[in-house]
Amino acid sequence: MKPGLHNNCRRGNELSGTSESRFFYGWVIAFVGLLSVATFGVISSYGTLIKAVESHLNVSRTAASAAYAIEMTCYASFASVMGWLGDRYGPKAALWLSAVLMGGGIALCSTVHVVWQLYLLFGMAGVGRSAVFVVCTAAVARWFVSKRGLAVGITACGVGVGLLVVPPMSEYVVRTRGWQAAFVFLGALAFLINIVAGLFIRHRTEDHGLRAPGCGAAPTQPAQVAVKDFGLLEILKARAFWVVYLTAIFCYGAEQMLVVHLVPYCATRGIAAAQASLGLSCLGAGTIAGRIGMGWLSDRIGRVHTLMICCALQMATTFALLAVNGPGLLYGIMLLVGFAYGGWVVMNVLVLGDFFGLRNLGKALGLYLTDGILSGLLGPILGGAIYDATQSYFLAISFAGITCAIPFALAFTIRPGRATGPALTGNQST
Repeated sequence: MKPGLHNNCRRGNELSGTSESRFFYGWVIAFVGLLSVATFGVISSYGTLIKAVESHLNVSRTAASAAYAIEMTCYASFASVMGWLGDRYGPKAALWLSAVLMGGGIALCSTVHVVWQLYLLFGMAGVGRSAVFVVCTAAVARWFVSKRGLAVGITACGVGVGLLVVPPMSEYVVRTRGWQAAFVFLGALAFLINIVAGLFIRHRTEDHGLRAPGCGAAPTQPAQVAVKDFGLLEILKARAFWVVYLTAIFCYGAEQMLVVHLVPYCATRGIAAAQASLGLSCLGAGTIAGRIGMGWLSDRIGRVHTLMICCALQMATTFALLAVNGPGLLYGIMLLVGFAYGGWVVMNVLVLGDFFGLRNLGKALGLYLTDGILSGLLGPILGGAIYDATQSYFLAISFAGITCAIPFALAFTIRPGRATGPALTGNQST
């Protein structure tokens, strides 16, 4: 095995002994990472509170919605900082900081009296949330070799778990206890989960005398090609990084357009709002399956090929939404959209780790997540602008499908058989 291929492969014993067949603590980290990432559902629950907030603050729907955009911008802007913090001081410190900022920011929203206070606290929560995904997936990636795709997929599916579970809980608290109690509940949930996750998460296998599954074995798939740990400047010069980055902008922008505009689009197709809302739940369920299933598949056929499958599937299913004429077809399509979306998110994390090494993975993921500033705002806003101009969602959804075709084509430019040279850096230098 090449010396820099998997820098978390060192001699040592696993937690329960020397045999690699015994229980490996990395699976605990994958599970607590899933729980931490599931706190994304706390932010996704804002839709269950927005009408009450709007009434309490006496502001427009646009002004109340701006809190979500501010949170997302702060999340994307601070992800690289949190990635550096996790790399430098370990994931425990980053998750505990996330618990304080995210949990405290959301809980304190119960006390707001003017809209700028809401914006400030949601921004604070966004800074805290920025640590969750980047720190947890980077930690899990460092603990696995041959099963890295499956492990990262398990952790990343926490986004879907949060989307499925937390909003219904929030809606129940709003209905029975009021919106202030719901904010306190959501903040406490984010705080407790990330504090507990910090207690169990660990940085690297070699820091604890352990050995990751697959160390010492030959690579089983072509995506694991890194021969050294790339520096940040080298990563930014690499073609593969920009393919991953553009994949996130285009595919995530398309997915966010559907999240915001699915219910009103379904109304134009004669589907009731309650039925259309279940389509979003199907999106969450599909995301869970995609993050695990495509992570598993990538361990067998390679990251790049799996990434191309995900982009093609999201493109096809987005176009298929134009043919929706009832809830049954809607649910089936949204399950597949979620499956594709969940899959490419995991592939992007794995490509960054496999191609560029693990030492700077947290910082690389932080830079990668800045895509949310563009895609999270561009997709929903553009969808609304197209509808306002045409009084139809046909062109908006068609545009969303086309944008998914762009990263599919770009993936052909990544050559997984080489770690340096034109495939990654655009030149022959290493």
